[in-house]
Amino acid sequence: MRAAVHSLFAILCPGLLAVMLCFPAPGTGSQPTIPAGDSISHQPVVMLFGGDVLLGGHYAESVGDSVAIAFEALPALARADIAMANLENPVTTRGHKVPKPYNFRMHPRCLRALTDGGIKIVNIANNHIFDYGPEGLFDTISYLDSAGIRHVGAGRDREDAHRPVVLVVRGVRIGFLGYYGGGEAPGAGRRSPGVARRVKGEVISDIRSLREHRGVDFIVVNLHWGTENAHAPDREQVSFAHCLIDSGADAVVGHHPHVLQGIERYGRGIIAYSMGNFVFGGNERDTYNTGIFEIRLTSAGVRYAFVPVRVEKWHASLPAPMDSLSVVDSMRRLSSMFPRTIFTN
Repeated sequence: MRAAVHSLFAILCPGLLAVMLCFPAPGTGSQPTIPAGDSISHQPVVMLFGGDVLLGGHYAESVGDSVAIAFEALPALARADIAMANLENPVTTRGHKVPKPYNFRMHPRCLRALTDGGIKIVNIANNHIFDYGPEGLFDTISYLDSAGIRHVGAGRDREDAHRPVVLVVRGVRIGFLGYYGGGEAPGAGRRSPGVARRVKGEVISDIRSLREHRGVDFIVVNLHWGTENAHAPDREQVSFAHCLIDSGADAVVGHHPHVLQGIERYGRGIIAYSMGNFVFGGNERDTYNTGIFEIRLTSAGVRYAFVPVRVEKWHASLPAPMDSLSVVDSMRRLSSMFPRTIFTN
């Protein structure tokens, strides 16, 4: 095992300390196809993944006019090549509440928290994207598009919901997909809006299409899944994630349980089962520990890192070094259920 305490992203955030555990992915088959002579040999492609983001509800009530505070103390997001999270609410002022226990929506003015914070892409395949019906979903898509924030996992019809996002960074083509398997949002149909369903055959087909027809070098699959407040995935989730890696995905990033779960190295890929809450206004809890998952593509292969984060009064920032160690120790324990993790060879 190779682990060290570093200044977090020595180039990105000089002077800020956190624990960063980095490992090259095993075997040559785990490396993305890097264009020959590309500048990645000198500058890696850095991707950061946070968990559930909900900037309505208690967040909006608490911050008042300071709508952009969520990530202003975490500049690593803006300096990364790609920063992604799960957007757990529609962006709308319209629509009617769908009958269910909890409904959330985010005022468009709160989009500044995402744009100023550096969130470049969001997953919207989740159980709250349809809280205000089709109007809420349509508005979300329009507002995200206007803000320049890419999105996966839901759309005006099935084709739209399954459409990947492909981002090219220094010649490396990276594909993103998103899925939700629960019952709180309708699955998109041929002519009806909804989410991309977490159906194994459909996900595998989308992965293969990205490889064969879009020529991507690295594939990230977002899954909104699991049991709320569970600190470990169930066997079906593990089997499903393994199948996606075996079918060509390079990384699976999960969310929905609202707590962190372990990170498994499997085959040629990586699985972060749940990244917990990032900045989440769905309840009054405004202070807690969480983390970001980093994937770094280099000419020598893929490197992974877990970066502790402290959310305090809705502000996400890096915790003090000793607090960082505590969060990493917790993640190490959560990951110990797997034969191979980012903490082991």
